[in-house]
Amino acid sequence: MKQKRKKAQAVFLLYSIIAGLLIGISALALFLFQDRLREPESDATSRFRLESETEFNGVIRIEPPIELPEFTLTSQDGEPTSLRDLRGQFVLLTFGFTNCPDICPLTLSEFQLVKGLLGDHSHEVAFVFISVDGSRDKPVVLRNFLDYRKLDEIIGLTGAENDVRAAGGPLGLSFERSGETSPGSYSVNHSAGSFLLDRRGRWIMRFQFGLPPERIAADLQAIITQDRETVKN
Repeated sequence: MKQKRKKAQAVFLLYSIIAGLLIGISALALFLFQDRLREPESDATSRFRLESETEFNGVIRIEPPIELPEFTLTSQDGEPTSLRDLRGQFVLLTFGFTNCPDICPLTLSEFQLVKGLLGDHSHEVAFVFISVDGSRDKPVVLRNFLDYRKLDEIIGLTGAENDVRAAGGPLGLSFERSGETSPGSYSVNHSAGSFLLDRRGRWIMRFQFGLPPERIAADLQAIITQDRETVKN
């Protein structure tokens, strides 16, 4: 009797596993079918083109370039700075906050490396850090943050939350406070990566966080060279 009971239990367990697998496969098939039928979320997403057609390598070209609305924020020197003030240069910008423990400092350190790799062409690119934590990141805080890390040639910008959202919205920026334990003590979840604007202030490329500085510098070098050739012709 015990052997029959064990055998029946084993058969029941086997059938249960098979049934679970069939349910899982059916659910996956239904999801893939619905995903294929789903419309794109917005017209803007249809403009994005992966640098590689077969494998994502961390770079997205924006074709055609996206015109960005004018914005004005405050620099680490307390001066109003607008998008128009940066025209004439390519702009590599990122978003973050000075209390960030890892991603933001790493990104800015990579900006410094990219600038060095550009050599004589480095003056053709403005490197910009926009704070998503304007309530804490006042201009003097930005100044101290950049000075401490010897990021002298990076432009820090800050402003009211609505102004920062208006500036970053067309780039797909999102951010929100999290883990607030007491007033003034919190973190900020935000979009990572960096965004390249052309000399006219149009968005032309996005770089994924963690991409090697050498790759970013090589792309910038190629874009600068192509731009020069276009001007000559």
